[in-house]
Amino acid sequence: MASEQPGAEPEPAPETEIWARPPGWRGRMMAANPEQARRWMRWAWVCGLVWWVWTTGVLFVWMAAPVLAVSEVEGTAPAIPPAKLMIYYGAEAFVIALLALGVMRRWRPAAILLTAGFVVSRIVLIMMGLITLDGFRDAIWLAIYGGLLFAFVRGVQGAYSYHWFTRPPLPDQQ
Repeated sequence: MASEQPGAEPEPAPETEIWARPPGWRGRMMAANPEQARRWMRWAWVCGLVWWVWTTGVLFVWMAAPVLAVSEVEGTAPAIPPAKLMIYYGAEAFVIALLALGVMRRWRPAAILLTAGFVVSRIVLIMMGLITLDGFRDAIWLAIYGGLLFAFVRGVQGAYSYHWFTRPPLPDQQ
């Protein structure tokens, strides 16, 4: 920059600027700066919305399958997923989409509920017997679930980091 004095250090870029973090283990779990916190929350939001689009698409295919399916044997109906399962997936997709939007709005409770809700819903699916480790396909889905969970945990870290950086504690609360 032309207006800088010779020998003066250039200002650091906003994403490399060092910000004060809380002491102890909490500080080590936080983002380094507000830009990194925003990036973590953005990825959690994107992953939540991608999951919503995927689940909604699967629901539409399940609902359209009986209408579009051509039965090989005359008089037999194609298999229809149970209504309870379709309602479960629809409700889960809707809740995850709303919580993902809450993460993008930087709401810490939404970030926590998104992560906890995703874990609880996977546990419910394991108990229902819909998630198993029977084959390669199930291992791929477990990797996808692990990636989503990682993004959601990063969203929690980002929400708490962003709150710390933008609302520092008062001097009497430190």
